[in-house]
Amino acid sequence: MGNKIIQRICVNAIMIDLFLILGFLRIRVGGFLEIGFGSIVIAFVAILYGPVDAVIVAALGETINQLFFSPYGASPTLPLWVLPVVIRALLIGLIAYRYKKKGDHVTNHIAIYYFSLMGVALFVSGLDTGLLYLDGIIMHYPVSYTFVQTIVRFFSSQVTAVICASITLPLYKGVMRALPRLRKKDEEYEQKQKE
Repeated sequence: MGNKIIQRICVNAIMIDLFLILGFLRIRVGGFLEIGFGSIVIAFVAILYGPVDAVIVAALGETINQLFFSPYGASPTLPLWVLPVVIRALLIGLIAYRYKKKGDHVTNHIAIYYFSLMGVALFVSGLDTGLLYLDGIIMHYPVSYTFVQTIVRFFSSQVTAVICASITLPLYKGVMRALPRLRKKDEEYEQKQKE
């Protein structure tokens, strides 16, 4: 039991690192569209482990990102910028958990899987826009541009969600195929340690 908890903590730490690294990878299309890859890690953890681990990775990863890599650092509105990432993790994790509870998996239902990630992305983009408006009010900068960005944000979120879903799906299936072999090697190693 103790080894599994330590293993889970280590995996979450690695996922936080991957979230931070992939957060730097962005594709800019034109002067207005930006596609990021940090959400791949969040979706992967949510689908693999469920909402609790996904929220932990999202909250810690985005807090570190905001504190050390954002130009704003530890601003009064820091929790506002962590919230959308955490909500994304929670919603995807809950969707995956709902299927897992039935003995099924959301990745077995391709259309539902894609539409779930796209729906969550749309919701989080709307939340981001509202938070940007709230941040403008709190920090006293013009908020009129916020709603102009909404259309670009919604479009960008859908492109990112499709890319994220397309990368996460084979990644998840590959890990699930490899896990039984890895578990068997772990058991063999533990058996040798007992002898």
